[in-house]
Amino acid sequence: MQKALGGLLGLTVVAAGASSSYAGGFASARFGGEHGNPVTDNATAVYYNPAGLALGTGTRIFAEGVLAYRAAEYERPEGAINNLADGEGGTPLDAVSANSGTASVGNVIASPFLGVASDLGVPNLGVGLAFFAPFGGQASWDKNDAYKDDTNYPGAYDGVQRWATMDGTIRALYFSGAASYRLPDIGLSFGASVSAVSQSVNTIRARTALGNDDLVAADGNLVEGRSHVDVFGVSVAAGLGVIWDATDALRVGASYQSQPGFGEQSLEGDLNFKFGNSTSDTTAINFTQSLPDVVRFGLSFRASKQLELRFSGDYTRWSVMTNQCLMDAADPDANCTLNENGGAVDETQSVIVNIERNWEDTFGMRAGGSYWLNDDTELAGSVAFDTSAVPDETIDPAFIDTNKVIGVFGSRFRLADSMLLNVSYTHVYYLTREVDPRERDADGNEIGFSAPSATPDHAGKYTQNIGVLNLGMEYQF
Repeated sequence: MQKALGGLLGLTVVAAGASSSYAGGFASARFGGEHGNPVTDNATAVYYNPAGLALGTGTRIFAEGVLAYRAAEYERPEGAINNLADGEGGTPLDAVSANSGTASVGNVIASPFLGVASDLGVPNLGVGLAFFAPFGGQASWDKNDAYKDDTNYPGAYDGVQRWATMDGTIRALYFSGAASYRLPDIGLSFGASVSAVSQSVNTIRARTALGNDDLVAADGNLVEGRSHVDVFGVSVAAGLGVIWDATDALRVGASYQSQPGFGEQSLEGDLNFKFGNSTSDTTAINFTQSLPDVVRFGLSFRASKQLELRFSGDYTRWSVMTNQCLMDAADPDANCTLNENGGAVDETQSVIVNIERNWEDTFGMRAGGSYWLNDDTELAGSVAFDTSAVPDETIDPAFIDTNKVIGVFGSRFRLADSMLLNVSYTHVYYLTREVDPRERDADGNEIGFSAPSATPDHAGKYTQNIGVLNLGMEYQF
């Protein structure tokens, strides 16, 4: 049973990661628009830089809806098929299109930011509370109508990307509190935050017992199956920040946001699986991964009454995402110590499946500013560049991450003395990425990861664009 489970899960647990990723990996923090940055003074400072909470006065409420549309395509070549054969199992020659071709997705994703900041009537003090989702997304891929109602290869209806993702969600929700204080004589503000982080994953993908993309066995019986993962966990994160008003016109800031759990996180839940025409089964699982910590820096310069220039950057330590490991929850001694090719060191480790990630740290840079047409109307915009966290060897349709160019344009309108309306549009253009099929040995066998880390080959061409609409209201009293 454990060997069968070992080939089952693959990347099911992160099937939706890239669906709303506006930065490297599956980071999705775009709340606040152009005013969501490391030198901001609105409620989004709870996450971007808690020191900014002390820069405002009174009580400020910020509520925003972030609506994103994602359009992506994955073209899988015939050379990525694990076992193309005629009458010997694998992918039969009459079913090549079941495992190669183009898959597409077009989804709308909504996410809120709700926050409040206040000085509580104390000069130079700032406290804040906020709820937001800086990591995650959701996706539901289009079907392959050529295989609708096909009785020989029914799984192909879910698209050639199904070996990585079909439908699912992954979310990290932050419930955060922060406090800051400003030293007015030197213009220095410093702050800290603490967050309860709720992580959940609920997703479905195709899988076989051996971790490949075979449709049928040598005897012609169906082997393609399905897996459904539903896991949940809660951890704690913290943040620190500082902002210095160097002059009346120049402000600089830096912040640090820790990893959830300050290291590896563990989620608990169930794995439901079914191979071929067998009956389904469910087992309790523990799933481990490591989300990154983030360093941000930024500056703003008020060049004139009408013009403010801004620059910011971030460094996200995605290299902590070395693997994602699923273990049998019934074994209290289960561990995920594996060798270099992903193979188990000890058969008693109770590893159901391990997904090698080996991600890379990312950095992003953004330059822009604001221009005030009058006291009540502000125009803002920026251009940004962000690198990819995902290397060729572990990319798949669940994480279509590439180097990306990001453009933003927005406006802020004063509707009343105490009320502001924020509207902005962000377009994320992912540079097209093509990955060659895995190398094969002299016998034609793929050179890849070993069980329990074996997965289908996700070589191919990846394209993606994301459009994001921010609509927010700020109220001060």
